[in-house]
Amino acid sequence: MKKLGTLLPSMRWVPHDIEPPTSSTPKKEKDKPKRLILGRKSTGEPYHGTLKRRKSTLSLTSVADEKLDARTHAQEQSRFFAMLPIEIRKIVYEFVVGRETVHLLFAKKRFGHFTCPAAEDGECECKVLVGGAHCQRLSGACVKMLVTCRRMYTEAAPHLYSPHIFYLLHVTHLLFLPTHVPQPRLNTIRTLRLKWTIRALPYFTRSTKRNARPAYPEDTANWEKGWTILSRMSRLQDLRVTIVDPSPEGIWQVHWLDVEGLLMESVKMVCTPRRTEVVLPYAGCRVDWDMGGSNVRLLKPAVEEEAGED
Repeated sequence: MKKLGTLLPSMRWVPHDIEPPTSSTPKKEKDKPKRLILGRKSTGEPYHGTLKRRKSTLSLTSVADEKLDARTHAQEQSRFFAMLPIEIRKIVYEFVVGRETVHLLFAKKRFGHFTCPAAEDGECECKVLVGGAHCQRLSGACVKMLVTCRRMYTEAAPHLYSPHIFYLLHVTHLLFLPTHVPQPRLNTIRTLRLKWTIRALPYFTRSTKRNARPAYPEDTANWEKGWTILSRMSRLQDLRVTIVDPSPEGIWQVHWLDVEGLLMESVKMVCTPRRTEVVLPYAGCRVDWDMGGSNVRLLKPAVEEEAGED
């Protein structure tokens, strides 16, 4: 036994179902994203995570998959599947999931959430959180329902997102969504609220030359990318984006009016939702822009409108 004990530390067990690494070279540390400080130019493209393609053993869409169907038990012994048609089962799934206003937040390289205590369809006073006790994973009866069996997961998973009102408190959370949530899951979101805080003005230039480069290329790229993400959410029905300038006395207001036409070009890409409201940051913003084939409705900030009426 003593001899066996001396040999054990040098023994290495490799599971037969895990492929060995293709290369023995040590992994290099990932390049950390460079943070942009207001007033400095960015030296690279914005970093919002790496989009990783993964092979899933579960269906992410409603498209028939022969290989998946061959591995999925029909569960005909269950009265729930045998007696209730799919239309009734969908009603049951949405009832179990419920309808809440959910804040998504990115913390510790993963998405968390917390339920908003405010009204269902109104502006809330919740703050942007970075982790902490409020950052949780999805839990409760809806998650227990998903792990019951493969067939129930396939049918019920889309309803985990569709009934809720998702409220993003910062544009960074939107920019990280595609790298952490599969696109088929994003496509099941129907109602979305977004608070977009201006950090540095997109398309703003310090030169009067015709082809001058933006002073803040990262913020310009983020502006275009954010609206591109929203335009690709194929089942989004109700969207409201509130743009806010938190700077003292609205330092970007004059420059915003100069580049407002360019800013609206990206907004025009969002054509899917039946209802899209974009609350502009200043009372002096134009709301009569031609928005093309989109259903975008431009609004002025309500607080400033009320102040102007007094």
